[in-house]
Amino acid sequence: MKKSFVVILAAVMLLSTLIACTQKPQTETVTQAVTGKNGEIVTDENGELVTEEVEVQVVTDANGQPVTEIVTDGEGKAVTRVENGEYVKVTQAVTEGSGGSDGGKKSSTAKTEKTTKKSNKKSKKSTTKAPVKKPASPSKPSKLSASSVKEESLVLSWSGVKCSGYQVQYSDDGVNFSYLSKNTSSTKMTVDGLVSYTKYTFRVRAFNKNSAGTSVSKWVKTTATTKAANDKRYITFKVNLPTKANEEDTLIITVDGDEYRKKVNLDGSTVTIKTDKKYKGLVKFKATLKNTGSAYSGKTDKDICEFDLSGNGIYVFDGDDD
Repeated sequence: MKKSFVVILAAVMLLSTLIACTQKPQTETVTQAVTGKNGEIVTDENGELVTEEVEVQVVTDANGQPVTEIVTDGEGKAVTRVENGEYVKVTQAVTEGSGGSDGGKKSSTAKTEKTTKKSNKKSKKSTTKAPVKKPASPSKPSKLSASSVKEESLVLSWSGVKCSGYQVQYSDDGVNFSYLSKNTSSTKMTVDGLVSYTKYTFRVRAFNKNSAGTSVSKWVKTTATTKAANDKRYITFKVNLPTKANEEDTLIITVDGDEYRKKVNLDGSTVTIKTDKKYKGLVKFKATLKNTGSAYSGKTDKDICEFDLSGNGIYVFDGDDD
């Protein structure tokens, strides 16, 4: 069938021998030629018949087989198709209806060997996605505070912000920090395992995270000193001495009004003085070198207290000094 051939569904040539043997129609789903508004048969770009499946009442013969007819064009010529290099006439099943030269029967295509396949190719939309950007930094938390402070624990709390989570750190020297949590959604945290009568610095920041990375807010900080232990104990003081060409001196340590003395050589060594009585809870102490005048004072709730009188830097390992 040529593409330029305007095909319409026209009068059909019925086979009289088949019509004579027809019985009552039966409902079947058949392949029917698609027609336009004016009744013309629709063809594709290759000139092939465009068809669709419809449910109709098909006229059958005495054996129950569908009665067929030859499809013709507007000039009464048979519509053909090419099969194995030969032209084959296109036939249709006869259906119950009105109009046509078959005495009120309407035809629909039943056996066209080749139907037009509508393109299933969909226009491909671009699947390229815009690159994911690193999220914006959240606002920093506020009102960070420590409460329920005990000898070895306390509770941190802060005001929440819109973010993916929070990171919490602590330090016992205000310089070197360790994580308490790298990712928590809570705005409250109980911190355990602390040392009594020790000053800690805590800091919290918010973060936002996605597949492109993590953005963080600025840190918000607070400090807190744990409560002093209330036990009774002997106290051992370890003192780093200065170097004064092996000069002798007297180390005097006063604990809550009690005085302890020891002769020492100023050779840079570390000397030890242990109390001969027990002290309870937090006590004040003062260490002095009688001749050189070097002195240090502080508080402790520990049984060991170490500090420096050498001039290389005074430090205490057990708590804050005054």
